Amino acid sequence: MKIIALAFALSLSVLVPSAARSEGAPPPSKPPELKQAVDVVVVTLVSTEALKRAIRDPRPTNGSGTRGSGYGFPSGHTALAFGLARVASEYQPKQRTLWYALAARVAWSRVKRRAHGWDDVIGGALLGSWVGDTAVGSGGIVLRTWDW
Repeated sequence: MKIIALAFALSLSVLVPSAARSEGAPPPSKPPELKQAVDVVVVTLVSTEALKRAIRDPRPTNGSGTRGSGYGFPSGHTALAFGLARVASEYQPKQRTLWYALAARVAWSRVKRRAHGWDDVIGGALLGSWVGDTAVGSGGIVLRTWDW
């Protein structure tokens, strides 16, 4: 089940943003980065929780032999970090390496603390990258029609 979900997340991260940009429509005017960041947070929280409940992948066993609470796949912390890194790098392209290095550090820390396995954080990174790219590329996912 995790392999299917990873394949699905990968196909979304590769196909959907490029398809949305190639429709020939002019790029939308960029909303404020705060709006896109809030959009990323809302969509990431809802989608990771929905995927966790659907897949029900247990977390890894920690050093004391117990499992963390909740489900593991995908990593919500990693998804959020990569989604926000995408938005931040859009508005501060000179710091792009910094934003993605911080996101990778979040992913690595989730594995190091045994809160997730590598497949969980890779899935989270793909999901977050897709959410961030969609929020930036289309002006938002949930909040794009809201004026603020």
